[in-house]
Amino acid sequence: MKWRIPFWEKKLKMAETSGDEQITVYVVGGPASTEELEEALDNGFEITHCDGEIELHSALSEAVPDVMVMARETAMEEHLLNKIKQHYKDMPVVVVGSDPEVEYVVECMREGAHDFVTREKVPDRLAETVQTAAEEHRLLMQVNQLVEAYRRRGQFGEMVGISPAIQTVYTIVSNVAATDATVFIYGESGTGKELVAQAIHEHSPRSDGEFVAVNCAAIPKDLLESELFGHEKGAFTGADTKRMGSCERADGGTLFLDEVCEMDPTLQSKLLRFLQDHKFTRVGGTEARVSDTRVISATNRDPLKEVEEGQLRDDLYYRLHVVPIELPPLRDRPEDIPVLAQHYLEKLGDKYNKYFVDFSPEAVDLMLRYDWPGNVRQLINTIERIVVLATTDRITADLFPKKIREKARKKEKPALSVDEALGKVQEALVPGEETDEVLPISEVEKNAILGAIRKCGGDISKAARKLGVSRATIYRKLERYGVR
Repeated sequence: MKWRIPFWEKKLKMAETSGDEQITVYVVGGPASTEELEEALDNGFEITHCDGEIELHSALSEAVPDVMVMARETAMEEHLLNKIKQHYKDMPVVVVGSDPEVEYVVECMREGAHDFVTREKVPDRLAETVQTAAEEHRLLMQVNQLVEAYRRRGQFGEMVGISPAIQTVYTIVSNVAATDATVFIYGESGTGKELVAQAIHEHSPRSDGEFVAVNCAAIPKDLLESELFGHEKGAFTGADTKRMGSCERADGGTLFLDEVCEMDPTLQSKLLRFLQDHKFTRVGGTEARVSDTRVISATNRDPLKEVEEGQLRDDLYYRLHVVPIELPPLRDRPEDIPVLAQHYLEKLGDKYNKYFVDFSPEAVDLMLRYDWPGNVRQLINTIERIVVLATTDRITADLFPKKIREKARKKEKPALSVDEALGKVQEALVPGEETDEVLPISEVEKNAILGAIRKCGGDISKAARKLGVSRATIYRKLERYGVR
């Protein structure tokens, strides 16, 4: 029988129900084996009886219960329990059987049972077991929504942010990644142009290939051609061996050309040819080579102005500018500042093996008042300095560099108040939640971590990978939460 999974909205609706609502339970098995189970659950539970696989399949196609209770003989018949768990892995199933032997119980657990209750314990234990399983299930669904919301809305690859402006970037990146279209990223220095390029590569069919980044402004003009296309032995003084260029290294992958407007016009014409037919010739060579490379370029200048001034060839501009992505400066998306700050506080804390709880309200206010002319890069560098020097587990305003404190305090009003910023974070992480309550980031984080651990069956390493943090971070936080 083919199992049809109901619409995900039904599952989410169940996750949003309050603890006061009646718990829905499907009791599965023949009448003779389930009568006592239904009697034990008669008070306080909404029971649906399913006499075998066909009736169960029909019921599940309409709605997923909070808990399923199955007679052991039914659960093991044609591996019905295992079959259900393959499609409804988060739904707890309590199995009831007459034999309490360890091997008997382990067999049920291996098939996917949440818990096992012996028949002699049904009157005393079944209702409590179902109640506990239902509460855990509903909490798990809520945590799943939160973690998924953060994954979708709070972070994309290494990019972090919840503002509408950065969400627009996420959408463009997600759409363009599946194609081979040429992308042109522009924005001020430090806004994260290379992170966008990496995200496009990592979410594309080329992700198994190499991501090669070339900063055109950092390489002398007379060496940039060799860097891009390689050279043959003896092509110029010092060319003692032949060398593969970045275009060739990125065959099957992605080539990121940062500060492309710094490229010499003569070299721009060679790049244009490569973009048109993927062919190039090494410096000092005569053989035309082919490389299946996707090109993503970026600049911190106004590209149209560069075209007008003759610094960027117009034909190259139009070839590069197929899909433009504009990255807003950090001062134009202040709601992202506390999210970015907390993210890098954790990340850099792991790097230096130090643990921090969060930022004080005064520190958040200071960050919201400062304009961050160096954008995200400056914020990261500032937090790294703080992490290295801090001796407390909470980051206060006095730990920020003096120049930042002085400039921030000259600003009469921050772009957003602390409450407004945290409110926007809450709205983004839990979209559609109608409540005046604003949870602290630390509380949202705690719920996500504990939920991830529960979902991963207590496997800390797996939970850490899912959440994108180190095991050390989770252990330190569990210690702070008082969880052992």
